[in-house]
Amino acid sequence: MKFGVIAGVERAEVHEHGLPVLTSTQVLVRNMACSVCTTDYQQWQGLRPHQPMNMAFGHENAGIVEQVGKDVHSIELGDRVVTDAYRPCLICCNCRKGRNASYCMNPAIDLQVVDEYGYHGLYGCSEYQIVDERYVFRVRPDTPFEQATFCEPLSTVIHGIQQLALTPGQKVLVIGGGTMGILNAQMARYCGASVVVSDISPKKLDTARALGFSHFINPSTQDVKQVLDGYFDGEPLDAIIIAVGANSAYAQALDVAAKGTRLLIFASGHPVPNWDLDPNLVHYKMLDVIGTYGCCQRDYLRAADLIGSGAIDVRPLIDERFPLEQIQDAFKAAATEGAYRVSVSLG
Repeated sequence: MKFGVIAGVERAEVHEHGLPVLTSTQVLVRNMACSVCTTDYQQWQGLRPHQPMNMAFGHENAGIVEQVGKDVHSIELGDRVVTDAYRPCLICCNCRKGRNASYCMNPAIDLQVVDEYGYHGLYGCSEYQIVDERYVFRVRPDTPFEQATFCEPLSTVIHGIQQLALTPGQKVLVIGGGTMGILNAQMARYCGASVVVSDISPKKLDTARALGFSHFINPSTQDVKQVLDGYFDGEPLDAIIIAVGANSAYAQALDVAAKGTRLLIFASGHPVPNWDLDPNLVHYKMLDVIGTYGCCQRDYLRAADLIGSGAIDVRPLIDERFPLEQIQDAFKAAATEGAYRVSVSLG
């Protein structure tokens, strides 16, 4: 099988090795599409030195089932599927409590460990992927593969929004109109919130507008507080979602947070952003500062339904498409400032 590899700084290559043997509880997925995630292209840029190479990258992938082990019962040949990027053991005390997969005490994957072929990674950007049945989720048979690849990022958004406990009518500011910001904005709106999207990029604000949003802020040309007051008649924000890892985003959040505002720290930043968080401000304003990362398996299932039904529209978030053979060009495009997702075609 052929697969994409981050082989060095600004060096992505196509490698090849034999197909591993399928065990009785595993599923053979022929991947059809894989998105290049921020995690991927930042490693390619050299901004994530903690992530090892050679990295058989890819975790936002979708494909079709070509073979199942004899003890597989919930997945069938021909199923259109996505795979779990987190691989929780589903046995430890944290998994049994239904907690975020990041709490798993014995995950089935360790990206620091090399496999028998000398690679790290999940092989999401690979012609074939062998995955245990418990980490394979069906999507609707009419969901395009490119759109199904958004199940993983949307599942992390769903998990974060659940922690915010949004209710209809609440007022939410989403800082950052990139892929994850737009997904957060759509999910907040799905929960009944009134959403404002803030970004300095006209392209990203135009994307939000095309998806039916009507409240926008460009902090480079507008007074954020004044615009928010105009949108909400001076009523305070209930929540702020920081969906871009930038110093200015964190500063903006604290500047406009009202008493009792909930701040969801969705995005990480590489290099690490600076945030001058005054504990007295948190204390007297009674702010809730919530960190979120990853998801649960049930979030994958919900993401598949929301994308398949069209309740969450990911189509405007696919910027370009490349075949696997042009993986280096795909990374260059993905790392371009202002880009949304780049999709790698594998089928």
